[in-house]
Amino acid sequence: MCSEEISFFATDDFYAGTLHILTAIEVPVHLFGAYIIVAKTPKKMKTVKASMLLLHFVGAFVDVYLSFIATPVLTLPVCSGYPLGISLILGIPTDLQVYLGISFVGVIAVTILFFFEDRHHRLVHGHGSNGKRSWKRMIYLVFHYIVSVTFIAPGYMNIPDQTIGREITKKTIPCIPNEVLNRPGYFVLSVVNTIPCLCLAFMFSLVMPQAIYFIGSIFYYLFHTVSKSQTTTRLQRQFFFALCIQIFVPLIVLTFPVLYIVLAIWFNYYNQGATNIALAAIAFHGILSTITMLIVHTPYRNATVSIFRINSKTTGNNSQHIWKTVVGTQAQHSVW
Repeated sequence: MCSEEISFFATDDFYAGTLHILTAIEVPVHLFGAYIIVAKTPKKMKTVKASMLLLHFVGAFVDVYLSFIATPVLTLPVCSGYPLGISLILGIPTDLQVYLGISFVGVIAVTILFFFEDRHHRLVHGHGSNGKRSWKRMIYLVFHYIVSVTFIAPGYMNIPDQTIGREITKKTIPCIPNEVLNRPGYFVLSVVNTIPCLCLAFMFSLVMPQAIYFIGSIFYYLFHTVSKSQTTTRLQRQFFFALCIQIFVPLIVLTFPVLYIVLAIWFNYYNQGATNIALAAIAFHGILSTITMLIVHTPYRNATVSIFRINSKTTGNNSQHIWKTVVGTQAQHSVW
């Protein structure tokens, strides 16, 4: 099924322009977020500093990859598309770009999982652990990251001949413009979405139950364990709630574009404008995550407000100084 309406939102100019604007915004935002984590994390949060920085770095890198490096255009409901980013100039094969892009989704999921696992470990077992437990956690971590970069591999075992793939795409989407099928780097991963969807479902089913377990265990520990220090318990609860907001607010926003993609594939619906908007919304995830982090964590929020307040005061003082100088000069001229 096709949407007969061809709008500006369906053009490469709109899509690439939107993502490049996002790149110009997200790079300074992510750099500022990294600075805040490195320089402004208080001592009471030092145990989560490394995992916070890792989570931030992974999200920022995926943002830049989607909006600047690859800038992928998807031609749903077929698993196909083409790049518009700098990767096209560099001559990076599209199949490799697609593999990396899908793998990064798994990497983000595992990084979020590891963050909650690390928090659970530190609360339940303390900051120290014996060698056996450390090795188990290392194996657990390495295994999940290996899965995150290989789970989509089965989808690459039956890549169609690209000429035949374009022909089948045209039959599946009769209203797709011929020039789209001839775009540089156009790549058809699969004409049948079953295997790629099963790969994504496997990754989701691996990570989600574990994340729910760790979040539930942390919640139970914080509200059912008697602590020697009420202040420590209160701070731990505040941090846990702030962390949940930091993670889940961007994920909730992602629900809508991801739901559209799923429904477009399920109902065999082609609307390039809506697909472009959905992908642009997904690329906005990292910016929203960083801004949420700076708002919900009190030390980061205070540091951010302090930095911009100082800048504001400095600008105001400079303006007052310039104004006084001008007024004084005018007064001297009037005297002379």
